Amino acid sequence: MQREEVVKYRSFDGAEVTAFLVRPSTSANSAVVVVHEIFGITDFIRNITRRLASLGYLAIAPNLYSRRANVFTEERITGVMRRFWSIPPERRASGEAVAELMRTLTVEEQEIVRELVVDRVKTEERMINDLVAAYNHVKETYGVSKVAVMGFCMGGGLAFEALTRVPFDAGVIYYGRNPRNLEDLAKVKGAILAIYAGEDPSINQGLPDLMRAVITYKPRFEMAFYPGTRHAFATEGGPVYNEAAAKDAWERTVNFLRKYLG
Repeated sequence: MQREEVVKYRSFDGAEVTAFLVRPSTSANSAVVVVHEIFGITDFIRNITRRLASLGYLAIAPNLYSRRANVFTEERITGVMRRFWSIPPERRASGEAVAELMRTLTVEEQEIVRELVVDRVKTEERMINDLVAAYNHVKETYGVSKVAVMGFCMGGGLAFEALTRVPFDAGVIYYGRNPRNLEDLAKVKGAILAIYAGEDPSINQGLPDLMRAVITYKPRFEMAFYPGTRHAFATEGGPVYNEAAAKDAWERTVNFLRKYLG
């Protein structure tokens, strides 16, 4: 029987990161680090972690908001980001538009905007370092021989970047942004499965450059593209969930993990 628990590990700066861990019913030789969407450790992320454990993998989903978990709740993040996303795309980079939004928010909500909009690059660098620490924690603590990383949306981009930092054996990227420096694909040791929605312009505009980098640096790379779907199509219960595409993507994911993790 699978066993669920909340565990803690130390990150690069000494901070304590909590994580949702699911142990499979039998001993695991491989592990998967699950990287959450912008909304944090949601029911969807917990269910993905459980599914991976049912396949025989030790599965762990770090809460990348652990340092301020009392502020960065799913409900609060959802409310704030929906208001930000209601700003027309062409105005979102405007300091004036963000300042207008900030004036309507509580102190806690303003902190979310600073972390996830204004200081996004700094925030993501901290999160990536937390994932590097998660990789080290899993390798040192649970006796597994192979470790993969899997991320969704924001977490997909973080997972893609983490692949360039530590030698994960495999990575599954659900509609995540490219690594910041595509030359870093040369540092990736594991295989990559990248999954994209057909109608996702902010992510897909980076695909031509990614393809050129794949040809140049030659990582083991597989890609699945789902026409007619939108960003976050695999999130069960989400507003753009596409059951057929989500099931196909999951089947590809399972086959990929079997191939590279066993």
